Amino acid sequence: MKLPYTFESSITSNNRLTIPTMLTYIEPGDRIEGYIQLLSDDKTYPFDKKLSSSRHITIGHIKSFLPDKRLPSRIRVTVQKIHKSISEALEFNLVSYRDISGNYTMNYSTIKPVVSEQLLLDNFTQDFFVAFFANTEAEINQFLEPFYVEETKKWVSPVNLLIDDEFGAPIPVLLFLVLSQDYYQKFNDRISKIEHLIQRLSNWIYELDDFNMETLSKLSSQLQDIIEHNKEPDYLDMKTILSLPDLRREIALIVLKEHRNGGINLDTLLTQVKATKQKISVEIDELVKDSILRLFEDGDSTIIDTLWKI
Repeated sequence: MKLPYTFESSITSNNRLTIPTMLTYIEPGDRIEGYIQLLSDDKTYPFDKKLSSSRHITIGHIKSFLPDKRLPSRIRVTVQKIHKSISEALEFNLVSYRDISGNYTMNYSTIKPVVSEQLLLDNFTQDFFVAFFANTEAEINQFLEPFYVEETKKWVSPVNLLIDDEFGAPIPVLLFLVLSQDYYQKFNDRISKIEHLIQRLSNWIYELDDFNMETLSKLSSQLQDIIEHNKEPDYLDMKTILSLPDLRREIALIVLKEHRNGGINLDTLLTQVKATKQKISVEIDELVKDSILRLFEDGDSTIIDTLWKI
């Protein structure tokens, strides 16, 4: 099977989507990453899901990316990446903790940590945030001291990211890279590339809600590509942006300028770009598929924003 692979599927009465039987390479426990499209429009909506034992995808969480949070009876699915369960369970996991309604809670994991690991991460997070708010003037490194989990034979490398809240006070988000011994060695060998990626992410961060399933799953895949394959994302610096085709360059520059305002309303963008709506939509879709830009719903508006590759 060549990726990306696109197919259409009906949604069952219990909100499950079935992987076609011919895709035998995708097995229970594998995590698949890609995007969905409604048959009524051309917009793309990301998903990232681990398959159940029956090779179904329970897609309730996908609704949060869809207009009106409603699932149609039939959708088009494109699988971009497959993360095999065996190597993932043994080698790598990204776990995120952030403030949610006043509680510091695990809001993402590439795979669910085993109980002993999660208990250690919970305790580390609690101790870190208590110490942080007890001494807000202390300077804290971005990459914290790694520690070893004896029971699972894993290394954990915590990463501290600070983001200003609405009053300008710094609020931490903790990312944990949970690594096998082999991956931990690769992690140390490739630390400069990992630091570069994390710095770009840190520069991109706008608000706490940026740490959601969509962005963290992209970050997880990029970290795994660096650690496992020594492959960085294709970053776009200003020289590269200026060399893009005219329409794509115009869109990218407008959206990049608006990032610190939380992105730009799609309807507003359409009025600023001198091209037909169809041509603009095609270019935006390509930029979204390349993880350069992202689209999301904010109330009744569709917002377009950058990602950290640009």
